[in-house]
Amino acid sequence: MTKVRLALIGCGPHAKRIYLPALAALRSQYDLELELVVELKTARQAVASAMADNGFAPESVLVKPFDGSLPAQVARELSGLVERLGIQGVIIATEPLVHRAYAAWALACGLHILIDKPVTARADAISSLTSADGILGDYDHLLQAYLGLQRRKETVFMVNAQRRVHPGFQFVERLLGEVGRLTNCPVTSLQSYHCDGQWRLPNEIVTQTYHPYRQGYGKASHSGYHMFDMMYRLYMAAQVEGKRADAMEIVSSFVQPMGFIKQITEADYGRLFGIDYERVRHLSDSELRDLYPDFGEIDVAGIVTLKHGGDTVANLSVNLLHNGFAQRTWLEPGADLYKGNGRVKHEHHNIQQGPFQNIQVHSYQPSDQHEGTGENEEELGGNNHFDVYVFRNSMVAGGAPALRVYKGADILAEIERSRSPLLTSEAAKHHMTAQFVSYLAGTTGKATLPSQIEDHRTPTQIMSGLYRSHVLRQRGIDCVVRMPFGAGPSPVAFPGRAAIAL
Repeated sequence: MTKVRLALIGCGPHAKRIYLPALAALRSQYDLELELVVELKTARQAVASAMADNGFAPESVLVKPFDGSLPAQVARELSGLVERLGIQGVIIATEPLVHRAYAAWALACGLHILIDKPVTARADAISSLTSADGILGDYDHLLQAYLGLQRRKETVFMVNAQRRVHPGFQFVERLLGEVGRLTNCPVTSLQSYHCDGQWRLPNEIVTQTYHPYRQGYGKASHSGYHMFDMMYRLYMAAQVEGKRADAMEIVSSFVQPMGFIKQITEADYGRLFGIDYERVRHLSDSELRDLYPDFGEIDVAGIVTLKHGGDTVANLSVNLLHNGFAQRTWLEPGADLYKGNGRVKHEHHNIQQGPFQNIQVHSYQPSDQHEGTGENEEELGGNNHFDVYVFRNSMVAGGAPALRVYKGADILAEIERSRSPLLTSEAAKHHMTAQFVSYLAGTTGKATLPSQIEDHRTPTQIMSGLYRSHVLRQRGIDCVVRMPFGAGPSPVAFPGRAAIAL
């Protein structure tokens, strides 16, 4: 087993909650060391505390904020440390605007990469065609650099889109594949919905830098990428050759902060919170309107029309909300904007496979307090609520009932996986980290990794296309974005029953 030496770039809320605890736990299985951490100068004390809490003592490089490419001096310093410390892999958990810069540097150094979603983001994607198109351009640039590196040495470039290793979604993919093999019918319709349940007050939209709006991007670049990835994965899971889409058309509609303050006005906040609202109302609605025009999207609706030989063969729809049912009742935001703070997650997917199968995924929480598993966790409103409803035509049901309802425990039994003490969604993130470490240690082969960069072109196309459609709509011109479906390396192979367990 090879000793694993890692660098962590970005030590924000996600790294503190996921990567550092996951790496600390993996030290019991692997000869692993976190040799280097990179963060902004303003986070010096927070980084030191996070490292101490998880038992790491890496060298640190603290940088100033930058735009575009990695500053030459920083690149030289980091490259020198990679060589001196023998670092083989890097986890990139930064603000996504600098994903391309750090990933390009890591590829130039020949490093293995695990990067947070989305692959990249662009400032002003909400208002600039150059930025909207640049999201896909950045992906293609990194992909080509990665493929060039593979001609010299084998490395891995993984995207932490953890629903790919979530047992519930793996189970759904398997069901779609079963009916695809029986009927030769692809997925014919798909609806995906995700709500963060995040109530951000009007002045916080201006000031907050975590999952920001003020830099000209929003929900589609935040958790929205997970939905684009699952839309792609679920469509592909039927594995019906010869009927797969070869082109797509994308149309979007965004709610921006300008619309949000018309939904709930300063007068409404005054009635809700009384005179206390004046403590946090630093700017009036009129003043906010002067700042808001190019702020990023709060809510997203999109239609992706899939075509084959010029004919429409499937419609995929997506609804993404930051502003939805929440449990915030207070004026001052909490210290942790990643978890708690009133955020409540709701998610569902409705997948039709012609007349043969309908699968519905339902996952709903009523509370922002979901730190771990507990009693009734799999019931509606539980921390681990994840129900799958499967309706099958009797021609493919094999004598089974037309409707079967699977809860989390049922799904784990079906795919022969044991329960994790963590929430299932967080266990999936930990598992993605474990796969990365296992590959670097030499105990996992590259072909088994489920989220490699080559298989992320279509989700990135959808993200880029939604922004482009919005910009065109704002300019009052044809807002249908037309592009090939995928057109990258060959699609990913989906695991069979035996390979599906982690």
